[in-house]
Amino acid sequence: MLYTGSKKDLLDLIKQNGTLSMDEAVSNTALAKTTLREHFLQIERDGYIRRDYIRSGPGRPSLQYQITPKGNHLFPSSESELIRELLKFLKEQGDELKIEQFFESFWEKRLIKVRNRMDEASEYHLESRLKKLKGFLEEEGFMPEIESNSIDRTITIKECNCPFSEVVKETRLPCKLEAMFYQELFNKNVERTSYIADGDFACTYEITICD
Repeated sequence: MLYTGSKKDLLDLIKQNGTLSMDEAVSNTALAKTTLREHFLQIERDGYIRRDYIRSGPGRPSLQYQITPKGNHLFPSSESELIRELLKFLKEQGDELKIEQFFESFWEKRLIKVRNRMDEASEYHLESRLKKLKGFLEEEGFMPEIESNSIDRTITIKECNCPFSEVVKETRLPCKLEAMFYQELFNKNVERTSYIADGDFACTYEITICD
């Protein structure tokens, strides 16, 4: 989501200061507290900021807002291009095996993280587990859409953005490992029905959950 106007100004202000309180927001903007409160709630609901209570001295801790990892994706970054250049350099040096080992290790750690996240929900409540998965993918910048069909016993996972797009220009390993990631996560066969790298608007995975 791209914010404009006062919401973007508020998000920029939080980014510039590291943390921001309601009083600081009032002092640095021309907005009323009621408007700022609505903006904070909306941006927080979208997952781009989080609230925390910080103690800086005697008395009650103050409510502060901070940018989340998902929120950091809204700001310009050359990180992906830098990684792409690193991969290109390693390939030119003949270190393809190290590249493969790195991505396999990275995806294994992702699998452990998302399993732990999904295990916070009931083992028998699929929708709650899928909600945890969606939150995890949102934090990574995939802009996911997840649907389950109780009649067909299928799960459709649609990733509308590829946060590894620059990397994929050098190696398709992330694409291969992403399909394997869902196979291991659900212990089911996975079919990729659309593919951003082939010109589609999203990467879509179909999972049949019936035995």
